[in-house]
Amino acid sequence: MNVSFDHLSLSAINPQRMKDFLCDLLGFEVGSRPGLPFDGYFLYAGDKDVVHIFPHRASHEQQQSEVSGVTEQNIVHHVSFYSDDFDEVMVRIATLNLNYSMNTVPDSSVKQIFVRAPENLIIEIQGVPKGL
Repeated sequence: MNVSFDHLSLSAINPQRMKDFLCDLLGFEVGSRPGLPFDGYFLYAGDKDVVHIFPHRASHEQQQSEVSGVTEQNIVHHVSFYSDDFDEVMVRIATLNLNYSMNTVPDSSVKQIFVRAPENLIIEIQGVPKGL
């Protein structure tokens, strides 16, 4: 199973200020994002979205699950990885008896799993289940 970093997701009190800062500092470009039910920005390095920024209160309220736990003190909402063996990830989650939530990225076959790691960090793992 190969796993790679996918993106950093930030819950910002002032998303535009965060976007401007990161674009100015690191040369990211604002790019397209799926039809998510909240505002925000996807920042790209070349053709890859590497930072997702959304309003703090909008966070992932639509996901309402035991693993989505943005508080007033976290700006980093979650860290995301992509796995080329999504089914293996599901086996590992079951083996570890982890609570998780799962979404499908709008207009795609990509699934997202969210689990809570130690220190209250949310880990997202993206992938495409076999057979899709």
